[in-house]
Order: sequence, then C-alpha cells, then structure tokens
Amino acid sequence: MQKITPLQQFGAFAALIFATVIWGSTFILVKWSVAELDVYYFLFLRFSIASIAMLLIFRGRIKTRSRTTIRSSFILSIALFGGYAFQTEALRFTSASNTALITGLYLVMVPLFLIVFFKDKPRMSHVIGAIVSLIGLYFLTQYSPAGFNLGDGLALLCAVAFAFQIILVGRYTRTNNLAPFVFYQFLFVAIYAGIIALTRMSFSFEFSTISIITLLVTGVLATALAFAIQAAAQRYIDPTRVGIILGLEAVFGLVFGVFVGNETLTMLSFIGACLMVCGMMIAEAKPVVKYLIDKITG
Repeated sequence: MQKITPLQQFGAFAALIFATVIWGSTFILVKWSVAELDVYYFLFLRFSIASIAMLLIFRGRIKTRSRTTIRSSFILSIALFGGYAFQTEALRFTSASNTALITGLYLVMVPLFLIVFFKDKPRMSHVIGAIVSLIGLYFLTQYSPAGFNLGDGLALLCAVAFAFQIILVGRYTRTNNLAPFVFYQFLFVAIYAGIIALTRMSFSFEFSTISIITLLVTGVLATALAFAIQAAAQRYIDPTRVGIILGLEAVFGLVFGVFVGNETLTMLSFIGACLMVCGMMIAEAKPVVKYLIDKITG
C-alpha cells in the first residue's frame, strides 16, 4: 500500500475546501438564476453540462454496459433529482442563507436515518447534534410558524433527499465503477428535469449573463469538477474528516448569501445559524475525536 505523505493530505484538504467554497457560492447564484429560468429547465441545463463535462474529464472510463451500474445509478438518481429539485425550488421562496443552512442538516440526518432505517447503533453525539440543530432551526425561522415558510420546508425535504442519497451511495459505490456510476446519475437527472421542462414548455434560448455564469459554475465546477475533487481527495483523507469539511458548504452558503447577495440576518437568526452549525459538528464529533486519538497513539 502506497504511503500517504503530509503534502498529499494537505493538497487533498485544500482541494476539498475549494470544492465546498464552490458549492457554497452556488446558492445565491442559483437563486438569482431561477428568478429568470424555470427550475426544471435550469436543472436540465445544469446536469446536461455536468454530463458533458464528466465525459471530457473521464473520457474512456465512462464506457460501461454493466446493468448493475446503470440500475444502481437509476436508483440513486431519483434521490439526487429530489434533492436538487427541492433545493432549487426552495431558493425561489426563501433566502440562499436559509437554504444552505437547512440543506446542511443532512449531516445530522444521515446517522439518524441509519439508526431508524438500518438499525445502526445510536451515538449520543448524533442525538445531541440533532437536538441542537433543530433548536437552531427554530431560532433561524424566528420561532414562529409564520417564520418557517414554504422555501424552508422545501429545503428541509432537500436535506432528507440528500441524506438518503448519501446513505445509498455508501452502499452502491462498493460494487460499481465510480466514474460511470456518477455519470449515469447526472444523465438520468438531466432526463427527468428535461421531461418536466418539456411538459411545462419552459425551454428558452435567451440567457442573461448571470444565468450563463451560474450554469457554467454549477454544471462544470460545482457538479462535475467538485465530484472529481471529492473522489480524488477521499484517497488521502479519512471519511470522517471529509464529512466535517463538507459541512462547511452551509457556512460558505451563509457567507455568500449575506456578503454577496446582501441578505440580512437578525441577531436571533444568527444565533440559530450558529446553533445549526454547532449541531452538525457535534453529530460528527465522536468519530473525529476517535480518529485524532488513533492518529496520536499510532
């Protein structure tokens, strides 16, 4: 087994941070774009571009006639489509900041769903993390039913869909070649979104500058390239650390929403945002601490 050097780990860490910055920046960009484009037409274009980019990045490694891979990709694509459809619709009704933070709750939902649906043994850190995150969500939406709007609810459904997608990916990637497995997911999502856009007659060939930029950023950088970065980085970084790093997507989404999108956070919302991030970190605290102890003790 090839020894992993500190330089390789640092490079992978930096690349993964870069990927989370890209993901975080897309919330406000997508919010601006879906004000001009139909949600499903936007998703059709985004995942079509991502599919083409995957073909260019991985070239001959995409080719496969494996029915198992295509079937697995089809199953995963349903959860993936649900996640992005809910998330993109959410951005029409609530802020990019709220969408980013509520989407980040998948970090808490994944271990809880594993406990409920797959009978995994519960960890106290997961329970505490979930409680803290829910209290944060309560404050973020101004602790009133009126504060929790349709967009927040859609973002919560997005987190549920992504949680199931992550769980299923963990099971299917063990028996599938990664490049075609992900490519076919993108392709299926593009097909689903294209069919819905076609029935809504929402196709258009007039794009604003911000829509073109968003489609290129989300299709090439946030989908195809970010996947490639994550796949490469996980060769050098422990999965528990990867999970924590990916949680920064919510933080960057909040930062871009406030400083680029000029969204406002009341003091109560800010406290709620901090509690949600803390809850996500608490949920993953035990495996990270164990990882560090194992590293130190050898």
